[in-house]
Amino acid sequence: MATEQSAVGRGRGQAGVGAEMGGVGAGGGTLAWGGKTAPFWRTDTRALVGAVVLGVAFVLVQQVAHRIDAVLWPTLIIIGGITWATFTGLITLIYRQPGGIIMGETQALVAVATGLSPLALFFIPANGFGSLAYGAVAWRLSMERWSHHFLAQLACNVVGNACVAVGLYVVLGLPTPVVLVSSAVTAAAGTVGSTILTRRIYTAVRRSGLA
Repeated sequence: MATEQSAVGRGRGQAGVGAEMGGVGAGGGTLAWGGKTAPFWRTDTRALVGAVVLGVAFVLVQQVAHRIDAVLWPTLIIIGGITWATFTGLITLIYRQPGGIIMGETQALVAVATGLSPLALFFIPANGFGSLAYGAVAWRLSMERWSHHFLAQLACNVVGNACVAVGLYVVLGLPTPVVLVSSAVTAAAGTVGSTILTRRIYTAVRRSGLA
């Protein structure tokens, strides 16, 4: 009898493990993450409202950051790039999608409406595709290592700056070599700076139990 109960217990345990692994692989929506599952999509009210609220906060931060960049280095968006990538990473990690897109497009649309930058129109695809790129990497990795955050930010910054590069060429009329150098420098600075900030802030948020 004891042997039979033991076998049943093992069977249940194996079934539980199998179910968890099934959610990781075949479900298509989640992967194992810190003992939980990390969904690519979150459509609950908290995520959607939180994305909008932080999108407004993002607008205020970028208003200041872009003005600093305009004074220090007009053809580069260093401060604005780092803050953009940091916000994009954090919101995408916490609220997933479409929260990341909502936050980014809130900022982009306000930037267009207020004339924040002559490149503001290109923030719309940059913010959307940048968030999706970050989310795709974060969905596949546990995001518990520095390398994971670096790869996610690298994808985000390369995609986002590629969109803005089109604006540098079309709107500002910069030569192709200048566009390439400007985009590369901005992407590199954004990747390094936002990796450090996102990792540290996100770790603190998780420890606090807010994520």
